[in-house]
Amino acid sequence: METQGSLENHISALDIGNSLCIQMTLNTAIELDVFNIIAKSGPGSGAHLSSKEIVSQIPTTNPISAAKNLERILNLLSVNSFLSISLRPATANDKTVQEKTYGLTKNALCLVPNEDGVSLAPLIMTGSEMFTIQSLCKLKDSVLEPECSPFYKAHGEPYFEYISKKPEFIQLFEKLMIMRSYLYFDHKVLEAYRGFQELKELMDVGGGDGSSIAKIVSMYPHIHGINFNLPSIIDQAPKYQGVKYVKGDMFKSIPKTQSIMLKEVLHNWDDEHCKKILRNCWDALPKAGKVIVVEYFMIPEELIKNTPETMNSITADIMMMTLTSGGKQRTTAEIDHLAISVGFVETNIFPITHVTCVIEFLKRNIE
Repeated sequence: METQGSLENHISALDIGNSLCIQMTLNTAIELDVFNIIAKSGPGSGAHLSSKEIVSQIPTTNPISAAKNLERILNLLSVNSFLSISLRPATANDKTVQEKTYGLTKNALCLVPNEDGVSLAPLIMTGSEMFTIQSLCKLKDSVLEPECSPFYKAHGEPYFEYISKKPEFIQLFEKLMIMRSYLYFDHKVLEAYRGFQELKELMDVGGGDGSSIAKIVSMYPHIHGINFNLPSIIDQAPKYQGVKYVKGDMFKSIPKTQSIMLKEVLHNWDDEHCKKILRNCWDALPKAGKVIVVEYFMIPEELIKNTPETMNSITADIMMMTLTSGGKQRTTAEIDHLAISVGFVETNIFPITHVTCVIEFLKRNIE
């Protein structure tokens, strides 16, 4: 059995120990608008700026000291493949003195808004919020006191109640949801899943601002789209053509409808709450009705080490355990079990990617 000798041969723990510093440094660069400043200075990955040139576009009390500190931040990002470094003469008169300039790598380009105005920056920023980090510091309490979520332990109230009082974070959270929908729903689910074609009416239960059902209706204009959500969310939602807005609470009852979509809803809740939602869906549907479940980070039946998809799913599961009381990422078998327990008789699974799935629950067997 290896003991002390193994310390000098294994650096994995060292890398993990430094990961929070890297994440917060990356978040700092996003907050300072570093990546956008470089991107605006020239096309693609060819543009390079010095720390002084970047600081000239950032409000600071001391530009000289700020440029020195920023360079240290940029150096860390460069060795972690977020920036490239090149050298150029510091002055036109003295070409022997060179200064570092920094450009965007492929890893950094995803943090700059694309042609549709979407980037991965909200993902970094939401994960770097102090209340999230404080909750993760209480992760051990999920084992010591499993009745109480780490978030509740840290802040004294449930996650969604807490963030509802933080309008600035709500805006960031909405950007995160737009980003996730753009990546997984718009460019994965809508391209691969054809089950919407046969529908005449679809109610998006817990459908956020209505953008998802609006995209479905725009792609399939014959569908009568309904966005069903809490009054507080419906009142602030933008109005989309072809979408009807209905206020209510999915835990109390769901209006009668021909078919229902639950997009990233079930992972927020424990099994009993999920069963309550699905039971209300069952009651709302006609005999030939169905529920369409969309989940982005399903837990694979077999865990394969070091694949990005599996790591993202397992990490998402830990975040759900940290932030919510009972929320979790599930396997397709676990979701199927929830559906069967409330009366659905058939489950159809449509894998979109390794961890993104569309799952249909049928109220009766197709004859």
